[in-house]
Amino acid sequence: MDDLERRVVILSLVARKGDNPGLWGYARLRKSILLLQIEEDVPLGFVFGLERERPVSPELQLFLERMLFDNCLVSTETPSGFRMDLGSEGIRLLKEHPDIAERYREQVERVFERVRDMSLTDLRVAARNAYLSHPS
Repeated sequence: MDDLERRVVILSLVARKGDNPGLWGYARLRKSILLLQIEEDVPLGFVFGLERERPVSPELQLFLERMLFDNCLVSTETPSGFRMDLGSEGIRLLKEHPDIAERYREQVERVFERVRDMSLTDLRVAARNAYLSHPS
């Protein structure tokens, strides 16, 4: 999977934020991407390791920072904290590449439905369990 495909898959996940102001905070987004990659077999290619009992990926962190820099994502303050939203470049990429989003639509939808009402604590546990049960 190349960087464009990675971006579109992540953007399609963020686009499904729904009405919950907790979706998508930065931590929730990272954990959801891990579930998308590990449990739904979406070949995003991020390498994860355990740090303080939590799966982390420095590569994913840098990738998301780059998406923020490129205005694919924007960080918006809400009463519940900061929330990741689509930036103008992200909106453009989703419109120009619906074929990529469609290719992974079912996997993205399953992850979204799973995490949409989860507390962040429960999501952290789910991400840790997914990481530990799928050694790479």
